[in-house]
Amino acid sequence: GDKRAAEAEAPDAKRAKTEDAAAAPAAAPPSEAPKPAVATTSALQGAALTAAIKKQVEYYLCDANLCHDQFFHKKISENPDGWLNLELVAQCKKIQALGVQKVSTIVEALAESHLETKTDDSASYVRRTTPLPLLVDRAQAKMEKKKATAHDGGVMVKVANVPEGMLWTEVRDALKEKVAGKYPATTKNPVLFVSSVTDDRECFFCMDVFDGDVAYYQELELVVKDKKLETSVCYGADLAKGVAKLPRHVVKKREQKAKDRQRARQKPILINEQKFQSVGALRGKLKEMLNNRKDDEVIPESSPDYALVKAVLAFHPRYEEKVKGMTGLKVGKGEGQSKCFWIVSGEASDDFSVKKCLEGIEANPPYAP
Repeated sequence: GDKRAAEAEAPDAKRAKTEDAAAAPAAAPPSEAPKPAVATTSALQGAALTAAIKKQVEYYLCDANLCHDQFFHKKISENPDGWLNLELVAQCKKIQALGVQKVSTIVEALAESHLETKTDDSASYVRRTTPLPLLVDRAQAKMEKKKATAHDGGVMVKVANVPEGMLWTEVRDALKEKVAGKYPATTKNPVLFVSSVTDDRECFFCMDVFDGDVAYYQELELVVKDKKLETSVCYGADLAKGVAKLPRHVVKKREQKAKDRQRARQKPILINEQKFQSVGALRGKLKEMLNNRKDDEVIPESSPDYALVKAVLAFHPRYEEKVKGMTGLKVGKGEGQSKCFWIVSGEASDDFSVKKCLEGIEANPPYAP
């Protein structure tokens, strides 16, 4: 149906609680409260450790993270000069996993960074040299993504302000006449369902599908008996209200049409000269590669698997930053002890999100010829 589950990726900006409340900055509200510290897992030392700390802190303060990281965004915004207390950074689980014990270690790691640091009698701070990006609500972003497929099985249209005395059959007939030329000759009736006019003078239509139907109905102008009616494509509460009025057989028909439409869009994609029937098939292949390897197993650079993972990585939103200094790829355990791919850069290594890569592929599919 129209309800689809979306995996929420837990942001790293959920912070660990400090043990010394007296030495810590002011406590965050419960919704932002830091999480308990994690165990140290890093074996990095020297230049490799410095590079890993620098890279992680630069990520925390980059546009890609701060547009979603409400905690850090708020803390930076609260300071007139944009300084962020490095105690907060030191409490992040990825920084703690690197074995950082002192804030001074972070300051030293940022000596060659584009970020600015300062230390006074009470604390050390870091700040960006560019303005903060706008904060984007993750829930809203997911809602926008969901809207893109909400009408795959047929557009739900609401007609509002229907005049007193006007029958739903009159609205239906006018709409059918209006859209007749948009459907193929094989479509006997473009209206899958129409509700009666409610006490609020509204009625809902479920329309059959055609290419470009959502854009067409968003611009629809409907005139019935010389009266221009208010029409809109349903989203949110209106969509739920409209779908609730559909008879069961229409719901099933709409669901099937959505599946057919989505299947038609799933053309084979070509990644590193390997053809996959869908992004889902590619996801399955990557999962199989992870399951077939041991922790910390290096992927041979000459192997087809290495070429495939590297080609997938190219779709990551921070690709250029991720592969800087890259010397190899391996499989290892990430947060939550689940297996993931890691980019090796000399003695340092950094995991990357396959999910973000696949989202990039879905947004710009490399279709096979």
